Amino acid sequence: MATLKDVAQETGLGLGTVSRALSGHPRVRPETRQQVESAARKLGYQSNGLARALRQSHSNAVGLIIPDLENEFYTTAASVVQSALAAEGYRLVLCCSNNIPEVDATLLGSLVESRVDGIIHVPCTAEGSVRTRELNPDLPVVEYARQSGGYAVDAVIGDDDRGSAELVDHLVELGHRHIAMIAGPADLSTTKARVAGFRQACRRHRLLNRDCPVLYGPAYDVDWGAAATEEILRGRPDVTAIFASSSRSALGSLKALNERGVRVPEDMSVVGFLNPMWFDVSDPPLTTYELPLSDMGAMAARVLLERIRSPRAAGDANVVRFQGRLVVRSSTARARSQGTSSDPTGRSRAPAAREPVRDAASPPAKVRRAGATSAPTRKPASAALAPHE
Repeated sequence: MATLKDVAQETGLGLGTVSRALSGHPRVRPETRQQVESAARKLGYQSNGLARALRQSHSNAVGLIIPDLENEFYTTAASVVQSALAAEGYRLVLCCSNNIPEVDATLLGSLVESRVDGIIHVPCTAEGSVRTRELNPDLPVVEYARQSGGYAVDAVIGDDDRGSAELVDHLVELGHRHIAMIAGPADLSTTKARVAGFRQACRRHRLLNRDCPVLYGPAYDVDWGAAATEEILRGRPDVTAIFASSSRSALGSLKALNERGVRVPEDMSVVGFLNPMWFDVSDPPLTTYELPLSDMGAMAARVLLERIRSPRAAGDANVVRFQGRLVVRSSTARARSQGTSSDPTGRSRAPAAREPVRDAASPPAKVRRAGATSAPTRKPASAALAPHE
């Protein structure tokens, strides 16, 4: 069966031009549209069987591209988005990129070709949803959880930087001065924001970078969480707390600590990010920063539907940021003695210099407990391109 790419090769035109010509876009010259339609007929091209969508202005379908089908961060959003869209007469086309840029680009092209009315996208590259702008500049797109720097685009995100800072505040209140952070891929906006919050809080508490290392990894997954924890145990006997900045890496970290006989929190305090149900029933239950995933998913659907129904001028991006809450459980405790003692792996350690817990001019850290409320805040378009995002 012929594809849009085949038609583009036959005519020598770009994919975007071919797509616009076949969709009846008014900016396409009549001779170009005739050339494309002639090639499409010759090759027997039909746009994924959506002939009805070619005749109508709407397909009543919305695409959702997520990077991971095992991560509750995204599956929760998918469930909520589907319900919200169904209530308004739309169907959901769910796609998974597996955090592979080439797959992500292909999925975006396929959704545009299928003439969906809009796309909710979790980008896995800095270019993000820019491909949709090339193929169809009028197609509404909302980025979820992550942001790209390709162009001003609607987005629904969490306050990842604030969450990291609150977790550091909590650990410092317990006397921890050597905290290791297990981060994900350095180029993702979520990683940048969480690391930025971690570093900002460490500076505020006068913690040195060398005492609070950040370990970047290839993915937010169990394998990396375990591997990073092993690296910490082997090379950083001074570390008394681990910040696993995703639920999957937290699982890997706990697995590695258990296999090495390191007790949580007696030997090592551990905090996570997000709040899957198993955090509350693990042994011990895990301290974490929770984002309101259901509310975020519902907002992503709402913002997209608003764009579909009332298109706004290009560059007029709507960025909604949701506030999370610190959930304190029993995986964190007072830091073990920093004097001459044994580290979690059984090796002796020389005395470590103690620094003051916080700047005398700074107020005590405020730790919000599980009863705190969450609320979205709206940012101007420039927030989508902020360096720490």
